[in-house]
Amino acid sequence: MMNPTRTACRQHGFSLLEAVISLALFLVVLTITLSIYKPSRLLYTRGERKTDVQQNARLGMAEMARQIRMAGFFPENFTDAPPTPSIVDPILVASENFLTIHGAADGSAASSAFSFCLDGNLLRRINGSRASGGSYTCSSGEVLAENVTALRFTYYDENGAPVPDPPSTPYDLDDQPPGAVPDMTTVVQRESIRRVVVSLSVEWQEPNGEQQNYHLNSDVRLRNAG
Repeated sequence: MMNPTRTACRQHGFSLLEAVISLALFLVVLTITLSIYKPSRLLYTRGERKTDVQQNARLGMAEMARQIRMAGFFPENFTDAPPTPSIVDPILVASENFLTIHGAADGSAASSAFSFCLDGNLLRRINGSRASGGSYTCSSGEVLAENVTALRFTYYDENGAPVPDPPSTPYDLDDQPPGAVPDMTTVVQRESIRRVVVSLSVEWQEPNGEQQNYHLNSDVRLRNAG
């Protein structure tokens, strides 16, 4: 027969000292793990934020450059019953930080006005009728990029000379500012544009509060001007 007294003596758990040592070891391992995880998580967050902002800026710049390149493409002029006179004026407004192109830049069959401008920290594209004043204001429209701190357009003629020459700051070509339906009576400077260099800057804040900047430039040659 089994001796119950001897069986009870063989059954025992952790002593208080063993429990304290186990807990201490666990805390050491946890501290090391957290010390590795926190910097890794911070680096991941910083990289993710940087990638998001830069990718957003690149996509906005690419879309803007693509449509500016199409300025002056008027499909109505190539129909069986073209308008008389033909549709002209690929550039409607050309300022230092506001540009309105004219044409079927979105691939549609009808020409319209496309304005690009900075609204606070938002890069906007406004698409509307050439005859509508709302097409030349930067209070609405599609957002192409966020966190934008600077937008600048520099214009060049067919010989590579800047327009105006020298480029003063700020400037509105042909003294035509944005904000209203443009006057196309005098278009000497706007008609001379063959290239547009677009400069875009974005900014974001790191988790530690540090500000970071990213700059983009795009040299756009107008395919349908001249």
